[in-house]
Amino acid sequence: MTDLIQLPHTGLHVPHTRYTLAGFQQMTTRCGIAYHATVNEGERRAGVIENQGDGGGTWFLPASGADRRAVHEYAAACRMDGEPLDQEEVLNRLIDEHETALDVAKCARRRASLLHGFDADHEFVASIVIQLPPVWLDRCDSPFLPHIARDLKAGEPEVTAWKFWIGGQWKPLTLPVVPD
Repeated sequence: MTDLIQLPHTGLHVPHTRYTLAGFQQMTTRCGIAYHATVNEGERRAGVIENQGDGGGTWFLPASGADRRAVHEYAAACRMDGEPLDQEEVLNRLIDEHETALDVAKCARRRASLLHGFDADHEFVASIVIQLPPVWLDRCDSPFLPHIARDLKAGEPEVTAWKFWIGGQWKPLTLPVVPD
């Protein structure tokens, strides 16, 4: 197997990064979130990822039969924690990667920080924007950390660990202990 590339926001390992998403749109429905994104390979449209938000699956609608095969082979090569995923899970992770990249870019423009919270099983459970630049979260002597720790504990009690994006990587957020 060829060397895989780890995507920064989801940890998905992919065989290449030639696929990009564009025209991402989403809306809340009665049963979930519907979304639609164009998949490009370079300048060429390869298809669309779509979820109708009705509790059904996420689908790839290819531009051609060759694109159907190529995306199927791409998904078959992808890994998460060393394990293969089905094509639908790969598509969902690509959407998550794209959404997070958009959030990271928005935070960078606003000099804010994007935090991701994880539960005791290391599962992603929360995403929060804090109106402080990441450099302030990266300092153990930051005067903001006790207040942030209290707010996060009160607002997201199921979160046992936080990470924040600091220009190129996710870094664990070290918070002071907050009494109950």
